[in-house]
Amino acid sequence: MQIGQTVIAMTAIILAIGMPLILAAMIMFYQSRKTDRIHDLALRLAEKGQPVPPEFLMGRQSPQSDLRRGLVMVGLGIGLSICLWQIEVAWGFGLIPLFMGFGYLAVWKLEGSNKT
Repeated sequence: MQIGQTVIAMTAIILAIGMPLILAAMIMFYQSRKTDRIHDLALRLAEKGQPVPPEFLMGRQSPQSDLRRGLVMVGLGIGLSICLWQIEVAWGFGLIPLFMGFGYLAVWKLEGSNKT
């Protein structure tokens, strides 16, 4: 292998591993910064004698929707399987999100019947 090909291969490997790590670090940094700003504002409210609403510190709680997650994962699995089948590679990898979606749908169905 020539030097140029080696450099390209090493760069591709480093970027393939490094980009998700950099993305995760950026997300964690901005979430930490947002939490720090919320705590600073709560501290300033407390110093002024103003009540700090409990919802303010809890943040937004989005309801967990297993139905939505399940439908998205099933669609992703079907689409990925078809795409991989069309380009003639291992289409079975699309079955992973497909069955994860079926699992979410099963949880949604089971929790829905337990609520009544």
